[in-house]
Amino acid sequence: MDTADPHLPDAAVEHISRMLALAKSKHQIAMALLGTPDPNALPRLREVLRLLEEAELLADDATSYVEADVMKAAIKDLHFQQASVQAAIARLENVRVQSPWATPWPWFSLIILALLIAQVVG
Repeated sequence: MDTADPHLPDAAVEHISRMLALAKSKHQIAMALLGTPDPNALPRLREVLRLLEEAELLADDATSYVEADVMKAAIKDLHFQQASVQAAIARLENVRVQSPWATPWPWFSLIILALLIAQVVG
């Protein structure tokens, strides 16, 4: 059941409204960033996670004024989205660590090989 204090001052209602609008804006930016293709996704995903965490803080603050089942469900969905982004970051970091191309040594070897071939050919 949704409950709200009927004696909530207009200033508090306006404050809650602004917090929720800002949380919605941050969430929309985060979702837009998720849809942006990027060869190096880790910094973008970290930014998405930061925005989702800020949206969560704002939503949590709003629920301290008004307790609503809809808000609780939205925060639960937000936690699920944060967990999904954290899992994606972990997978990308794991792939980067496992990939031999993530270190400079294979590239260094290829450069030396290319220089040797260039000297032999030239």
